[in-house]
Amino acid sequence: MSLNMNAEQSTKHAHWSLFSRFVVTVVMCFAVIQVGIGLVLVYHLDREDKKLMRSLGAEYQRILTFESDDKFEHVVINNPHRLIENAISVTRIDLDGRNQLVSGAEIALDNIDLAHYQLPLRYWYNLFSETPYLSVKLSGESNEYWLVLNVNNRMALLYQQWLWMAITLAVLCCLVSCIVWRLIRTTLLPLHSLAKGLDQASTWSIDAMPMFEPQDTAVTNKNLGVLNQSVNQVLVQLKSTIISMGNTLDAIAHDLRTPLSRIVLTTEKSLLSTAKDNNLKLEMQSALSDCAESAQQASQMLNTLMKINDEVIGQHKLEMQSIDLKVFIEHIISWYEELAEDAEISISTAGLETCFVTTEPNRLTQIMVNLIDNSFKYSEANSQITLHCGLKDNGYAFIEVIDTGIGIDKEHHALIFTRLYRVDPSRTKAGYGLGLPLVKVMLETLQGRINVSSESGKGSCFTVYLPVKNVYKAE
Repeated sequence: MSLNMNAEQSTKHAHWSLFSRFVVTVVMCFAVIQVGIGLVLVYHLDREDKKLMRSLGAEYQRILTFESDDKFEHVVINNPHRLIENAISVTRIDLDGRNQLVSGAEIALDNIDLAHYQLPLRYWYNLFSETPYLSVKLSGESNEYWLVLNVNNRMALLYQQWLWMAITLAVLCCLVSCIVWRLIRTTLLPLHSLAKGLDQASTWSIDAMPMFEPQDTAVTNKNLGVLNQSVNQVLVQLKSTIISMGNTLDAIAHDLRTPLSRIVLTTEKSLLSTAKDNNLKLEMQSALSDCAESAQQASQMLNTLMKINDEVIGQHKLEMQSIDLKVFIEHIISWYEELAEDAEISISTAGLETCFVTTEPNRLTQIMVNLIDNSFKYSEANSQITLHCGLKDNGYAFIEVIDTGIGIDKEHHALIFTRLYRVDPSRTKAGYGLGLPLVKVMLETLQGRINVSSESGKGSCFTVYLPVKNVYKAE
């Protein structure tokens, strides 16, 4: 098959190749069957001829044995029909050793050694290579007789019968080939449609990418039609992934542009400044401080993206430990006491219950910090953050982080775990849209999951589920 052949041509070539192989197989089977039928027919004919000759030979030999030669000749001369119908002749050996016809069919027996064609010496396959005769020797009182069967006529009838069978079988093979051609065409029709679509795919844009549909709606849900459906699903996912990548790149470009713009503008301002030396020194210090802060923001975002990628590909090993969730969370909350006091936000830990889980403390710390940070970020003064933990009956432990902040509309619930997705497109709140995606991938590493329950203006509840006993294969 040529490497320059496109997908549609390749499937058509495969179609013809498959059908050609089928036809070759049918032809070979036809030839083998016909040869087999011919051999069986010849064998059956030889068997019937020998049976007939034995029967006649036994009958005529009794007449010669118990009657006389004259009686025998009288019988065969007056009743020649049976002999003629079966192409059998009765001959007598005269004094010169020549065969003299007594009755029956006329057969040219000159220079033929009848003894060579006697029943015990003649096999069925000899009919293909020798003169087709069968002979039986009859011994009279004073004469020697031969019963001779000429198989030529019977072989001609047999050939006609074999030929008609060959014609019938050939017609049947052609009919089957047509049916198989139709069957192969119908079966491969979705594949042809798919190949044609793939050939055209290189000219499509993402927005204009159509779905692959089989040309025959009768085969949409059967045969290879399911292949089109699977490819369509892959195309939808691919299109979604490409769009998501584009949005991600736009978000990264936007978030990096801001700190980089600050660095550039601050630097240019400092270089163009004409203030006195003391003021210039202060401005330079302020400019360098702004540059460092902006660079740190960009670095932090890139580090978080890399951390998410490392979690997805399993870059870091797990160091599992058994911990008490109540003690663990209370320790993390102690870090926020001063922040909560400044923000006039209260933290309630009354719902924490003692429960032990086997998990990775560093990752769980990052998960809790991200969730609690979000609660502080989106909560107003005089609000409350509540934490619960405990055990479920299904072998999982749960942690709930509940706030009474601004909340999240339901349409955003599934999207907030997407990298760089921001509920607030104007980006008035600090952040990069990476905290919750990092929480999700870390929980997947810990064989856990996270759910969100929230309404706009009524706060949010993030529930983390962790298996009580994690079992990991040794690396």
